[in-house]
Amino acid sequence: MDAVELPSTTSYINVPIVFPLSYLEDNLNKDWSSQLFSDKGLPVGNGMKADLDVKRTGKIQLSAGPNNTLKVKAPMNLKGDFQIERKIFGQNLSTNFPFNENLIPEISFIPEIGRNWDIQVKNLQIESWGKSLKYNFLGFEIDLDKVVKSQLQKVLDNQLSASGLTRFDFKSMAQETWDAFSEPYSVDQEGMLVHFYGVPSKIRVKEEITMDQKLSLYLGIEGNMYSVIGQKPNPPKVPLPNIYYNEDKSNILDLTLPLALPFKELDSYLNQAMGGKQIRTDKNTVVIPSNLRTQQYGEKILLTMDFKAIRKGKNEIKGQFLFAGKPVFDESSESLILESPQFDVKTSNVPARLAINSKKPSILRQVKKMAAYPLSDFLRDTRREMQQQGYFDTDFASFRVRNPNLDIEGIYVTAEDVKVFLRTKGEMEVRLK
Repeated sequence: MDAVELPSTTSYINVPIVFPLSYLEDNLNKDWSSQLFSDKGLPVGNGMKADLDVKRTGKIQLSAGPNNTLKVKAPMNLKGDFQIERKIFGQNLSTNFPFNENLIPEISFIPEIGRNWDIQVKNLQIESWGKSLKYNFLGFEIDLDKVVKSQLQKVLDNQLSASGLTRFDFKSMAQETWDAFSEPYSVDQEGMLVHFYGVPSKIRVKEEITMDQKLSLYLGIEGNMYSVIGQKPNPPKVPLPNIYYNEDKSNILDLTLPLALPFKELDSYLNQAMGGKQIRTDKNTVVIPSNLRTQQYGEKILLTMDFKAIRKGKNEIKGQFLFAGKPVFDESSESLILESPQFDVKTSNVPARLAINSKKPSILRQVKKMAAYPLSDFLRDTRREMQQQGYFDTDFASFRVRNPNLDIEGIYVTAEDVKVFLRTKGEMEVRLK
């Protein structure tokens, strides 16, 4: 028999995380060191050098600029000395000229999360220093713009990557989301413990600064979902892969969960539900099934059962019933049923076989009802577990799955089991702390 082609279990989570710039601004002002940089002997041209000590003197202000740029105003104080060396009468003489300037530079740059999760400063521009950084000493033109700008690039790289955005550790946040995707969660189905878990494979990120003064981070995770029965699995924690660009701005959770129902588990349930129960064919005859067993029959399930027919005033008859039907999901009862089952009976008693065949509609109707495999509790518990599993905390925000729905996407019969594919869709709610 040809192998059954099963649908993909590729699943996807995409979460927009929106930070008001005022929120980032407040936290940066808590963490940013007042000492920006300090260095000695920096060349400033014409053979002159300068000692520089730059400190922040006020709160940072953030605003959005065009083309995904972030604008920063950072009050600072520049203090130091110009060192001018001149040769007079064959001797080298050194003269120092102190300076002390208060500035409010306006800086713009494009922040990017690199493929290795480092926060990078791109296209740094000094829009304005607030005043000129050009000086004239003893006929020498000195411009501190290039010197301070080169140092400022290092400051922004270090501060944004290391301390300034410590609370906004995007890598840790992505790792926690990644781990939550793969964490197993368990649901009981008629005494059978089913564990679902994901194996993530790809992560996508996009950052966007908008003119409504917000930073939006779009985090997408893709992977495959699996299920096992019995002992809870312990999938290894997988480190974050390199980042791919995310073109999706939607808020969506879209998971495909494969539920495998082994035939031996179905047999156990059916023997409890039907074994020894009476199926009345007419006022004088009841049929008692036993030894129920299931197997693949193409796209259908073949349900075989032994039976004993007890007839009023007549001898008992023993034989075998065979039912073959395609498993479908009945929404009204939230159970698996056999659709349009075919029926056959095997017994050595030919008149009895003909009599039972004449009662086929009644037998089919009762067997179809009794053989229904309930999924309502399983679906309810799966929704609940998903909501509990989908809640996790980071240092700066909490995440939870909001109103996930759960539908039967497809049912497939294989040589070992009946596979039920569940599709859940919802949204992620993000609350900043």
